[in-house]
Amino acid sequence: MVDDVEANRDLLARRLQRDGYTTGQAADGRQALEMIAARTPDLVLLDIMMPVMDGYQVLETLKASPEWRGIPVIAISAVDEIESVVRCIEMGAEDYLTKPFNPVLLRARISASLEKKRLRDREVSLYRELQSQYEQLTRLTQLKDDLTHMIVHDLRTPLTSLLTGLMTIESLGGLAELQHELLAMGIHGGQTLLGMINDLLDISKMESGALVLERAPLCPATVVETALRQVAPLARDKDLRLSAEVAPELPPVTADEDKLRRTLVNLLGNAVKFTPEGRSIIVAAVLADDGAEMLFHVRDTGEGIPREAFERIFEKFGQVETRKAGRKMSTGLGLTFCKMAVEAHGGRIWVESELGRGSTFSFTLPLNS
Repeated sequence: MVDDVEANRDLLARRLQRDGYTTGQAADGRQALEMIAARTPDLVLLDIMMPVMDGYQVLETLKASPEWRGIPVIAISAVDEIESVVRCIEMGAEDYLTKPFNPVLLRARISASLEKKRLRDREVSLYRELQSQYEQLTRLTQLKDDLTHMIVHDLRTPLTSLLTGLMTIESLGGLAELQHELLAMGIHGGQTLLGMINDLLDISKMESGALVLERAPLCPATVVETALRQVAPLARDKDLRLSAEVAPELPPVTADEDKLRRTLVNLLGNAVKFTPEGRSIIVAAVLADDGAEMLFHVRDTGEGIPREAFERIFEKFGQVETRKAGRKMSTGLGLTFCKMAVEAHGGRIWVESELGRGSTFSFTLPLNS
């Protein structure tokens, strides 16, 4: 309670103590601020007209302080003028009472102000708790990513050595048919795993902004042909027809050849994986309508993707559950890599699909990214 008249302070103190409140008294604004600095109160009953430092100055000081601005203030004054009421409210007072005040009204307004403060304090406490949990989750996520990156990076060297050894054995010849078949399976599995490792490492670099694209003018037809050659063995195993529809005389596109090729290979690989035997897959490249972008499509005739999963499949380790007997189709890291690689070039990627009729993955690249 802040009031320069001792009798007013004593009267307020007795009434509030009867209601179970613990009170403190200050005779002027400066003393009030000293008491608040020593022990933060739950509520301030503030007289407006006082010598030395009036209530307006105290109110201004409280609301300017990040530490004190949450303390509710009920302004009390003998001045019964609308201008004074408006000024106090605009400065941040919770409420306003005039002298002589009604004890019932005073009790009600104090109770209401304290309840509002309790709710605000709870909100602040919950926010701080959520912030702390978020920071902890962020640290754990970073730790997980760092650990994953370290493990995956350390796996690449021995896996590359293993693949080199297997391919050397294959090149020497002299293998029986079964030995050759098993060796081919091992090489294919190793190459698939190495591709996933490279995708994960590049995704990590792109997320941190550390990946530098090696841009150069590229012929769209050549990149498409190279990607088709890479997935052709997989398509033959399922008797799938691969075809290219590249518009004639396309201008070159400035891009990172490795990232563009891997984007097409990932999209084609998914198409092969989820297209039933004997069907077809088409990869196309055309100039966008605005003439400033190259547009690539990979179109399959597989099971399709539910609409609600269109965004999720581009997330890390995204999975799509088809409506056919609850079968899950894991898209792993490939589509995440595609999305980030395309966006790193300044392009965009999306999917159009209908269950039972297949999917079309499309992406654009600026001609001069």
